[in-house]
Amino acid sequence: MPSNRRAVLIGLIVILGLTGTGIVLTTEWGARTVSSTRASQQVPQSPVDLSQFRNTQSLAELAATPQEQDLARDALRKADHEVDFAFTSALYRASSKKVASTPEIKAILDRISKDEQDNAQLDAEVERLTKLAASAKEDQKEAITQQLDLTKSRQELVEDEIDDAHQDLERAGGDPQKQVQRMVDEYHASEQSSGGQLDLSIVGKKSGSAQPASASFISRAQAWYALRPVVNGLDQAQQQASKSIATFSKSHDEIEQQLNDRKAQQSQKQDAAAQANPPGNAATAPSNTSSQTSEAISSYKSMTILQKRMSGLDSRIRNQQDLASIYSQWHDLVAGRQRELLHSLLISVALMFAIVLAVVLTSQSLEKLFARVTSDPQRLLTMRSVANIVTRAIGAILILLIIFGMPSQLATVIALATAGLTVAMKDFIVGFFGWFVLMGKNGIRHGDWVEINGVSGEVVEIGLFHTVVLETGNWNDAGHPTGRRVTFMNSYAIEGHYFNFSTSGQWLWDEMQLALPLDRDPYPVAAEIQKIVSKETEANARLAEKEWGTMGSARGIRPFSAGPAISVRPANAGFEILIRYVTRANERHQQRAKLYQDLVELLRRKNIPEPTPSAASAPASS
Repeated sequence: MPSNRRAVLIGLIVILGLTGTGIVLTTEWGARTVSSTRASQQVPQSPVDLSQFRNTQSLAELAATPQEQDLARDALRKADHEVDFAFTSALYRASSKKVASTPEIKAILDRISKDEQDNAQLDAEVERLTKLAASAKEDQKEAITQQLDLTKSRQELVEDEIDDAHQDLERAGGDPQKQVQRMVDEYHASEQSSGGQLDLSIVGKKSGSAQPASASFISRAQAWYALRPVVNGLDQAQQQASKSIATFSKSHDEIEQQLNDRKAQQSQKQDAAAQANPPGNAATAPSNTSSQTSEAISSYKSMTILQKRMSGLDSRIRNQQDLASIYSQWHDLVAGRQRELLHSLLISVALMFAIVLAVVLTSQSLEKLFARVTSDPQRLLTMRSVANIVTRAIGAILILLIIFGMPSQLATVIALATAGLTVAMKDFIVGFFGWFVLMGKNGIRHGDWVEINGVSGEVVEIGLFHTVVLETGNWNDAGHPTGRRVTFMNSYAIEGHYFNFSTSGQWLWDEMQLALPLDRDPYPVAAEIQKIVSKETEANARLAEKEWGTMGSARGIRPFSAGPAISVRPANAGFEILIRYVTRANERHQQRAKLYQDLVELLRRKNIPEPTPSAASAPASS
């Protein structure tokens, strides 16, 4: 491979690799990986974990059926209760937690103490000046009021410094209770938009993706795929609830053990104090009784906090058990719906394979059937091809309907398809209706002599869409078949015209020409010819007049005459006699041959010489 091509190939591979890396990083998995890496480098987590409530909200948005939505609302309520329990527990822990005394925290506490003392002094000064201003004279009131305003301004500044110091203390970790309380206030403030109640309107907001939009294969497959994260999320939520139950139970047991130990220690101390100071020697009680009492009070307060934490853990354990039960029921519903979708998908796949099998079997059956019905190889090949195309087209349409479902705008689709087929199959449609015209009173039949689009011949076949004519040349020539079969679409019967030389008798006018020299009188000869032609065509003339009279019996149409017509006209070298008579199309040549023979005999009897070549008769025309 040339070096330049190798360099281009390597460059393309590198670009493709970088693009693939970007694609992976911009997915949800990549975003979670990057965010988790950054989070691990940042400081302390929140004292209250709201992940369970957020996950429950996300799952509630995907609840589709009414049963799932009811369970989602229950889960939201339980998760909200768990947040309240977590806040309460965090407050108890923060109140009993000993804060490490760092130099920064000590400095902030000293600043708060000093500012609070200043604030107390300023508060007392404001109270004194207020009373003094109320009882001062008019000439002293203005000065006292100005001093009062100045003191209030100094007090506002000090209060702002106290607030800032408390925020610094919270940020330094010296006031965990304040941090928890701020989270509680923020959480409750988020509920104010829903009237102070838990917002349940999010239930089912994104359930459309988990519900099949139609009965099509694709729609159900998309719904089945959309249920996978719901099932996984419910599994994880149930596992998280179970893990929380185990964690809270362990904490409960540890606190219970601590409480029992402190109770035992306090009981021992009381027993020791009772032995050292019997009731009868109360007057000799040592001076340190008050310190023991203070220690006992502090111990009981500590045990009370532990007892409250245990009660809170009991409530949280029950709440987590309820959550786990709700998640389990919800998981069963979603898994059942997913199983039903998978079942319907398998049925659709089975139907598609059954259609393919039916198409194959039908094609083989039709092939055998056509082989028995017809022995013409060309016709068999045509019929087999048409049958295969139709069978496969029907199978493909059925499979597409299973995959994509019925069109939503079925009437519009049918109308557009019909319009398209009408335009595409215009000739076939017009030809089909043309067949009805040809089968009517003024149509054509087998054996008729016709002229269609300049082609003349005998009709040998009339089908639903086409007419077949055996070509016979033109009427002036021999009129014998040429051996060609000409096929016309039946649309000519509607869009064009055709000539039918009599539907029943096939009558036509034929012509003959006879030349006479200048020295002969043409009229006696014409009279003789009139007699001969009338005698030969008398029978045909009567039949033709009868049939024409039947076809032209409308009001105002005069009767037709089928008698022969003889006309004499001058020519270059003499006279020309034109003979016109009626004959049947299929007897035309025999009739003409008989008349030629009679005319030749007449000319011999009259001793009429043969005309010069210039005076020869022109070809006869029909």
